[in-house]
Amino acid sequence: MSLPLVYLVITALAALLLLVLLVRGGLARPMTVWGLTALLPLLVALSVALGSQARAEVTLKTYRPQSAAVVITTGGQEYDAVLTAGQAACLERSRRLRTDADLVLGEGRDPIPLRSGFKVTGELPTQAQVEALSVRGQLACPEFRHVEQTK
Repeated sequence: MSLPLVYLVITALAALLLLVLLVRGGLARPMTVWGLTALLPLLVALSVALGSQARAEVTLKTYRPQSAAVVITTGGQEYDAVLTAGQAACLERSRRLRTDADLVLGEGRDPIPLRSGFKVTGELPTQAQVEALSVRGQLACPEFRHVEQTK
């Protein structure tokens, strides 16, 4: 039995016990009811977090990090770039979330402006793989500088 499933069963049992105690008011002391009520959100959060970690692990079993040669089209200009696996994942996330950023690929190189609607030609990791990397805490994007747009 997997750990997320164990926490889910414990959560269901705690909710059922709380329901029984609330229906049969004379059976429980106030501190018992308060304790179970306080414990339920924690158990739910643990169940969801462990389930997400397990799904991310399954998704990343098929993920093979590799560099990617891409062409980024933004603002009517094309930029050729060779990205590491991490940079490619960050670029996919930036494209999907439509965030405005500057991609700085090295000293002495001009940043690539990534503005809403930019297009990428080339192979990037899938959305599921990028989300799994985020959940596992393996996605860092130091080359991407967030840009505030005035409206």
